[in-house]
Amino acid sequence: MTAQGAPDRSRTVQLDGREMELSRLDKVLFPDPAITKGDVVDYYRRISDAMLPHLIDRPLVLQRFPDGIDQDGFFQKNTPEHAPEWIQRFAIDTADGGSTSYSVIDGVSGLVHLADQGTVTFHTLLAEADAPRRPVEIIFDLDPADDELDPVRDAASELRQVLDDLALSPRVKSSGSRGLHVLIEVTDDEIDFDATATFARRVAEIIVGRGPFTLQQRTAKRGDRLFVDVLRNAVANHAVAPYSLRPLPGAPVAAPLHWDEALDASFHPRRITIDNIFRRLGQIDDPWQRPDRPATTIAEALAELGEPEETAQRSPR
Repeated sequence: MTAQGAPDRSRTVQLDGREMELSRLDKVLFPDPAITKGDVVDYYRRISDAMLPHLIDRPLVLQRFPDGIDQDGFFQKNTPEHAPEWIQRFAIDTADGGSTSYSVIDGVSGLVHLADQGTVTFHTLLAEADAPRRPVEIIFDLDPADDELDPVRDAASELRQVLDDLALSPRVKSSGSRGLHVLIEVTDDEIDFDATATFARRVAEIIVGRGPFTLQQRTAKRGDRLFVDVLRNAVANHAVAPYSLRPLPGAPVAAPLHWDEALDASFHPRRITIDNIFRRLGQIDDPWQRPDRPATTIAEALAELGEPEETAQRSPR
């Protein structure tokens, strides 16, 4: 900050032994209340100890808003040619015969550099860069079409029960938007996305029979049912990273949660924000700092679940 209290327009910092020039720090990225690019850069620097374990070695998809969230943003997959050479590039083949050169960072310097480029939200692929077709996690996305959260909590509770019964130690985080994400770590030595997608759908089919939930992708056919989205479990698909900001008023955080708070009727996915996240982490342990590892592989869990019902195979419900 300047002596007058206004944010500096630029700043030189040293991180990970790398000198970086940060610019346009006074640019407002979130209006009402005003949150500047400098605030966002400082947020990612401060949250790096908690966030980086979920980003290191993971190909990144960046949601950038160089002119603020009230202007059009864009998703960036390919690393631009002008990016510093210490931002690693990992090429992953695409279905059309080309490739995408994803960015991979190795420390806080990469996080801060990308925030300085106008990145508001960080997404990761569900695999590591050196093995892009071997998933390391499975995600169930519970994002309602409206603001009704009871079905979200009910679906999360049902998922927790099924996955706990399979000894898979599910974790939960807020989406930072309207819902919850339930995740499990994949510990199989040999596995591909076909297997994790099959598993995710099989579990979703089980809980669809327990409440007002559906696997129907078409919004018009869902009615009042909550869509249990397992479609992210595929090669090159991505999900918002833990502790990432979301491009919504107040800069909510996609925050790891304890299960009791995620299922509490008073909890809202946008409650945790850039303004209160550090107070939260000063009062409670990071829910994902030392997560329990699954005692079961996905292959073993699939075998235990057995074959799906014939009706579930025919069409989404």
